[in-house]
Amino acid sequence: QAIAELGAGGGTAMDLGLQAAAADLVALPDKTLPRTVLLFTDGMPDDEAAALAAAQDCRQQQVRIVAIGTGDADDDYLAQVTGDPQLVFRANSGRFEESFQQAERAIYGGSLVESSARSGGFLRSLLRTAGWTALAALGVSLALVVGQNRYVHRPPLTAREAGIATIGGLTAGMAGGVAGQLPYALVSAGANLPAIGPLLAWTVLPLGRIVGWAILGALVGRGLALFIPNLDPRRALSGGALGGAAGAVGFLAASLLGDFAGALVGAAILGGAIGLMLALVEAAYRQAWLEVRYGQKETITVSLGAEPVRIGSDSRACHVYARGARALAYQYKLEEGKVVCVDYATETSEIVQPNSEKEIGGVTVTVRASRKAASDGEAAASGPGAGMSIPPPPPPKTSRPAAPSPPGTLAPGAKTSARPPVAPPPPAVQPKSDPPKEDSPTTSKPASAEAPRVIRPVPPPPPPHKKS
Repeated sequence: QAIAELGAGGGTAMDLGLQAAAADLVALPDKTLPRTVLLFTDGMPDDEAAALAAAQDCRQQQVRIVAIGTGDADDDYLAQVTGDPQLVFRANSGRFEESFQQAERAIYGGSLVESSARSGGFLRSLLRTAGWTALAALGVSLALVVGQNRYVHRPPLTAREAGIATIGGLTAGMAGGVAGQLPYALVSAGANLPAIGPLLAWTVLPLGRIVGWAILGALVGRGLALFIPNLDPRRALSGGALGGAAGAVGFLAASLLGDFAGALVGAAILGGAIGLMLALVEAAYRQAWLEVRYGQKETITVSLGAEPVRIGSDSRACHVYARGARALAYQYKLEEGKVVCVDYATETSEIVQPNSEKEIGGVTVTVRASRKAASDGEAAASGPGAGMSIPPPPPPKTSRPAAPSPPGTLAPGAKTSARPPVAPPPPAVQPKSDPPKEDSPTTSKPASAEAPRVIRPVPPPPPPHKKS
């Protein structure tokens, strides 16, 4: 009835409309409620300066303006009216519904997980955002833990893992939400400034989204280091942060689908980006790993490090499940650059070289190493005192010395006893009348029966003469 009583006079008194709207909104008793004017216009008021002044008064009274401009509207002018280019939407012919839906998200949404900032009080917006991000991080954490367990053929989720992933995911989500929401307070404080307001909206808000999701991803990645064997915590932090920042772009793109659908798709993109970055960081810096082959079409890798990697048929006690093996069959560990394998059946351990294989139950386990680690291992294996390597054979004996013996040493060919004598005698030569026995080619008298001869530092003695 009220609309029917209105009449069109042919003008666009935008300033009067904004003033009337602001007066009604300011008079609301609950000052914490969001107060927004939805301006649907062709962007050509009767008095542009008066309309800008009225819009400035609205923003000073904490009344936001969301503008929907028709096809011939001046977007730059409407950005001055709203004070934020992100609050200006274009309504093309025949697509008015889409424009109003975008404006609706701008009015009722607005945070790290929504399309634009909401003026419903900073604390309320902060709590709402922390709740959204906590749920998103919880879903991402549980999905990544289940995926990791499925990767190594373990049960999807134990009670202990579910508890750790739940607490860690909620904590990471709330921390990321709080950190990402802080830039919105800065933008809201400076939105009334004509020049700085749009600049803050174009720079601080996107940066805040990326920082918030990067913090969330870093904390989720750090938590996953508890489930992925030998994932370095610092690299998990960096990989998760990169994944969170990359996932922020996909999350924002998915938000165009709507709040609920965008949150689901965005969380999936965020989790995939975090998992991908963690895998890339882990593969880039690992020194040695196990290549576990389940048949012809499935092969997984598990990094080696200070944490032992156990393989067996007890899926809850072992990191890698091997059907048909002992409950706890083998254990691999990286110690001082060498891969040590423990066989629990024989209770023995050995140092294994890269590319060595073992059949453990129904899987084939191959030790792999990076080029640097493999070269270091070969150098250590060939060096003195290397692990369990076989010592090199002694050098071959020569029939004649290359130089005279130094003073006080044995003559070439002289025999030694268990206790080294002061000057052992040279091999005795039997007289012609008493040829040596066949079973004892060299026979000498005891040291007590004959005084030892003194070996002088003279040229080496001549070779023994041949028997006649």
